Amino acid sequence: MIRAVVDFALSHRWFMLAFGVFLFGMGIIQFHHLSIEAYPDVANNYAWIITQWPGRAAEEVEQQVTIPIENVMSGIPDRTYLRSVSIAGLSVVILIFADSSDNFQNRQRVLERLTMVNLPPGLSPGIGPDYSPVGQIYLFTLQSTNPQYDAMELKSLQDWFIAKQFKSVPDVVDVSDFGPTREYQVRVDPDKLVSYGLSIGQVEQQLTNNNVNAGGSFIEMGMQQVNVRVVGLVRNVHDIEDTVIITKNGTPVRVKDIAAVSQGPKIRLGQCGRSIHRADGKIIDNDDVVYGFVLMRKGAPVDETVKGVENKVKELNEKLLPPGVKIIPFNDQGNLIRYTTHTVLHNLTEGFILVTIVLLLFLGSIRGAIIVALTVPFALFFAASCLHLRGIPANLLSLGALDFGMVVDGAVVMVENIIRHIGHRDPGTSLPDRIRAAAHEVQRPVFYAIAIIITAYLPIDTLQSVLHKVIVFLHDRSLHNSSYKRQAIYSGEDKG
Repeated sequence: MIRAVVDFALSHRWFMLAFGVFLFGMGIIQFHHLSIEAYPDVANNYAWIITQWPGRAAEEVEQQVTIPIENVMSGIPDRTYLRSVSIAGLSVVILIFADSSDNFQNRQRVLERLTMVNLPPGLSPGIGPDYSPVGQIYLFTLQSTNPQYDAMELKSLQDWFIAKQFKSVPDVVDVSDFGPTREYQVRVDPDKLVSYGLSIGQVEQQLTNNNVNAGGSFIEMGMQQVNVRVVGLVRNVHDIEDTVIITKNGTPVRVKDIAAVSQGPKIRLGQCGRSIHRADGKIIDNDDVVYGFVLMRKGAPVDETVKGVENKVKELNEKLLPPGVKIIPFNDQGNLIRYTTHTVLHNLTEGFILVTIVLLLFLGSIRGAIIVALTVPFALFFAASCLHLRGIPANLLSLGALDFGMVVDGAVVMVENIIRHIGHRDPGTSLPDRIRAAAHEVQRPVFYAIAIIITAYLPIDTLQSVLHKVIVFLHDRSLHNSSYKRQAIYSGEDKG
């Protein structure tokens, strides 16, 4: 069979040349459109089910939340692994699915089964965002030189405006952030509460009842109608202070009579800081910054998503954010991708030139050295075509690990033997016959040498689910070290 392939190639030289040029051109086009990422995404298809139950012990969370969710999720199709973590106030159930399964369908099945779980009243389990451990593509802080925007104002700006802008970028699934979250605080005086014969429950109930809008019917006015409604939502501190809790002897008792109302940050369980190293060597420390990171959908093209995020940041900084407020990145995967691309192309160019020079010195033939050296870009572009057709992005490992020795190994042996046969001038044999004889002489050793190299890589190509235990272990450690902060990462909520 090998002889037949070699004979066909030598007998149809123009066809093989045209076919090679076609593959080379297609490879250049596919390489131009190939998605590039900094490092490969080896994460499994997975889903995180997160349930918050503040104030409850780990035993209660395990018995009343985690175990019922595990029972419902047992037997879900394509599930290969299930693990759970129960700590004070938090339950996390991790579902790992087969690599061949569709991640969107897996998450849909999880959401469908969550509706079948019976949990204590007031609990609402949620599924974490669809991103992988390498999906944190853009980490940033908010910097303000405007005195009107302190850390709490910046956090409000990020929650209500910046996060929504980032989510408008295609393939961005969530934006997690940290910082002091604004809230209305009612600090009740216990002595005044007792003197009026009230309880904390009554105060909470009245605040809830008075913070609603009500709708009515409508009033006809000629040919028009006017809708009737009552606006009762709290808008500021004074609205809370004027809320009536109870009436005694015709005198209303308001919130301001028993408590002090103000705006302030939530109780904080952590704090983010940032140090700026200036060119003159001075270090500027900011021990309280508003920090966030953009999460990318699992399997999305990294380079396109990062470019979209960078364009959005440029638009926000130049046009949309208030004067003096800027988004300052400190970990942009776009820079890493650009450095990766530059490094790979630089190494490939130097390697190609070096291989050509070495082949010229050892083969002693300019034509033979060029023919062998051309196998390097041909192999690169052909591999790019295969990656693009399979939807696999290129990265530093796949391109940077290109071994020139293995690529040119078979070509060196074949071309060197052909040059040797051409040098032995036999008057009774034509040039095509000498080339054919030289190729047949080494075709089997070359074929089996390349086959052995390919076989050596088969175990690596067939590995599956090699990192899920490591990822789960690291997540477990981070959960136990800082439960609510890790919870905020996966649920998109801020806990300070």
